[in-house]
Amino acid sequence: MQDVVKRGNSGSSGRSRKRNMSLYYGTVAFIVLVIFAILSATVFFNVENIIINGSSIYTAEEIAAASGIEGGDNMIRRNMGNVEKQITDSLVYIETAKVTRRFPSSLEIEVSPSRETACMDNNGEGCWIVSQSGKVLTFSETADEDLPFYLGAEPAEGMMEGAQFASVDEDKTEVIYELMERSSSDFGSKVTEYDVTDRLNITCIYEDRINVVLGVIANLDYKYRFAEEILSTKIAPDAEGRLRLLDRSAQFLSNTDLEQIEETYNFNMETSVSTETEIADPNAGTDVSGTETAASDTTKLNFE
Repeated sequence: MQDVVKRGNSGSSGRSRKRNMSLYYGTVAFIVLVIFAILSATVFFNVENIIINGSSIYTAEEIAAASGIEGGDNMIRRNMGNVEKQITDSLVYIETAKVTRRFPSSLEIEVSPSRETACMDNNGEGCWIVSQSGKVLTFSETADEDLPFYLGAEPAEGMMEGAQFASVDEDKTEVIYELMERSSSDFGSKVTEYDVTDRLNITCIYEDRINVVLGVIANLDYKYRFAEEILSTKIAPDAEGRLRLLDRSAQFLSNTDLEQIEETYNFNMETSVSTETEIADPNAGTDVSGTETAASDTTKLNFE
């Protein structure tokens, strides 16, 4: 008798069972994730505590209220970037706010204060006080003597507290921010006033005694270092006058020199007019070009 053994396609059926099991577990996992996501956005991770860190003139309650978050709000559904912006927009003297989720039920808000950094001339009628980043903090009828004053800033129309400072001239806005960025440098920290009326010929007042001509904004870091070196090593600490920064050198004239130059110029102009009248010769007169150099040779300091 012959035994016949029948063999089925066991390999194919095994693979089919594995695929079915994978599909089953995958479906179950997907359903679980969907349920978890729904519960996370509705039942789980609701706010029970708000933790406030950092220094500010505002109380923890004021900061929490400004966030717009209330007990029971879901942490997953809230956009924390919007919450941060709401805090800084609502509370002018908060410069930055960072909101972090602390699962399962707490939010941590880290704030940093806005510090008054500069006074922006409001076309001769008071000034806007701004922070280091240019955030407008408040309007003042008078300038704060402890803050550098930006003459000729020309604020844009509609300026208000909490806004970002801008000039009517976009290029001037850029110049102002370049200067503010260096306000903590050795030179910048001693400047009491900037004149940005002409953004191509910027001047500033150093320690309320020396008018420094910076010119255009280009190479500002170099100009600051160069000016500070000259003022701290080559000019008397009580000297008053004008320091002009040139391409590769600088020129300092004391107030006495400047007064003498002006007197000489006025005298030469008067003499020139008188000579033209007496001689009736339009070509007569005194050439005053270079008057500043001639009148100040004995006191001018050139720094190469």
